[in-house]
Amino acid sequence: MKINNEKRVFIGISVGCKIKSILSIVKSAVNCNPIHIKWIPLENIHLTLSFLGNISNKDLPSLIQSVEKKITSNNFQLTITGTGVFPSSKSPKVLWLGISKGIDELISLQFQVEKSIRKFKENYQKITFTPHITIARIRRLHAKIDVLPFLNNVYSPIELDINSIYLYESQLFSEGAQYTLLHAFPLN
Repeated sequence: MKINNEKRVFIGISVGCKIKSILSIVKSAVNCNPIHIKWIPLENIHLTLSFLGNISNKDLPSLIQSVEKKITSNNFQLTITGTGVFPSSKSPKVLWLGISKGIDELISLQFQVEKSIRKFKENYQKITFTPHITIARIRRLHAKIDVLPFLNNVYSPIELDINSIYLYESQLFSEGAQYTLLHAFPLN
């Protein structure tokens, strides 16, 4: 039996239960063969602040301590509104929900997280943070999917109180990723 001494981890904010009410609305705006799109399961929908990748189990307590020391953000409120795609509407690979209110606080929080975990990332690169919530991935690049109805979709904004951020383990299986909560970091 192989013993795994690492965990594949990320820090994020869980939002799945908050957006449940709008998912059917935004899903119905994407008209394509279901084999071409993979909708993220509700329980896995989150806003990623930092993906760390594989971290040694022995480094996890130090990582947690570093995040606890460096996060000074207060509670704040986000507003989830709008839709978008990466990298472009002509060649969409990711469908996402946007953030309007609370962006400055979110960017500040993400900067604090990055600063606290930098030494734990093997190949650290400064990447521009684009706040978004991934809800689907396009499976087949050769498929032509009209995302304009999705991009023009309108739903009532969703207010979300941000009181904590979380360290998750992400395990990959053939049926998809499974996330396990490892630690909660309450905000001030």
